[in-house]
Amino acid sequence: MKKRNITIILSALLLLAGCSSKEAAEPQPAQQEETVTPVIVDTVKKGAVNLEAGFTAKLAPFQEVQVSSKVSGKITSLPVKLGQYVNKGQVLFQLDKQDLENSVRQAEAALQVSRANLQQSGNSSTSGLEQAKNSLRQAEQALADAKRDQQRMQQLFSQGAISAQQMEQANTALTNAQTAYDNAKQTLQSAQQMSSVVVSEASVKQAEVSLQNAREQLANATVTAPISGFIASVDGEVGQMASAQTPVVTVVNTNPLLVKANLSENDIRNVKVGTVAKVTIPSYDQTIDAKVTAVSPVMDEQLKAYPVEISIPNPNNELKPDLVVNVVFQTGSGDDKLVISRAAVVESGGKQYVYKVEGDTAKQVEVTTGQSSSDYIEIVSGLAEGDQIVVKGQTMLKDGSKISIAKSETESK
Repeated sequence: MKKRNITIILSALLLLAGCSSKEAAEPQPAQQEETVTPVIVDTVKKGAVNLEAGFTAKLAPFQEVQVSSKVSGKITSLPVKLGQYVNKGQVLFQLDKQDLENSVRQAEAALQVSRANLQQSGNSSTSGLEQAKNSLRQAEQALADAKRDQQRMQQLFSQGAISAQQMEQANTALTNAQTAYDNAKQTLQSAQQMSSVVVSEASVKQAEVSLQNAREQLANATVTAPISGFIASVDGEVGQMASAQTPVVTVVNTNPLLVKANLSENDIRNVKVGTVAKVTIPSYDQTIDAKVTAVSPVMDEQLKAYPVEISIPNPNNELKPDLVVNVVFQTGSGDDKLVISRAAVVESGGKQYVYKVEGDTAKQVEVTTGQSSSDYIEIVSGLAEGDQIVVKGQTMLKDGSKISIAKSETESK
């Protein structure tokens, strides 16, 4: 029995010894090496983030004036043609002057009579008073005639027997007769209160004013260009009646041309007088650098936008109004801001980070950003000028990861 127990114990010891030898013979696994991630880096620099805001618009003339006559009359001359260039002061059209010239001669004669009366006024104060009475009677008769004519013309006009132009002339004649009557009445009242000399002096002044008005009316029969430019339209014909309500000729100044736009609240923040704009004209396959020349300080309440004007030089008048253009404003955050590649910024948990290079490791740094474009973003805090950051390969990194710099962003370009 004792021999049997000894045999079992020896067998167990031999088995344990064999297992220990086998474990000792098996090699232990080597310690795993840390992974090194290749990356591309760039340097934090000062610069500007360029922003772009674009819209479509049309070119418009710098000046556009619709020219009509100050007096009514028949057009006797219309020497300009569509597309013709005219200088400021050049004759555009003329009206019939016959009636106006007669009015000037009548006013001149009235002035001569008034001056003659003034010379005789020392001995004829009573005569001056009588003349004032006669003038009032004549004015009263003229007013009665004008009222009768106006009423008759009104009836004919309502029946369609006369034109609106003739009706307008009858109304004007009545107004003039009423004015003459009021003046004559006032003159008589003054004559009854003043000496004959004072009355005659007043008559002379009145005659001088009448003559001046008649001459101005005659001058208005010749209509000249108010600006230099091209004839954009001719809406009258020789023999046609012209009036102040109907333009006869339109003149436009096309150098420079204007782009008139309406910008929203967001876009107007970055636009001011002098802001550079790139204006592309698709039909001409041409892009022009222009500047903003006017910005409204108040919003257009109907459009809910701010009117803006951009001036386009057009010295050879090659560009035409109403051409469709595409406009892009280029504004920036300023050349003194820290700017990095937008691709370097990663977001996590609602925060923004970049990986800053420190030796052969990448440190995760939280940053605050500002304005951004499709390529670049402004750094407000978290980095300093000259810092190196990872711009490619950062998605494979974590804070403290080992890195190897493959190349810089400048070299990769």
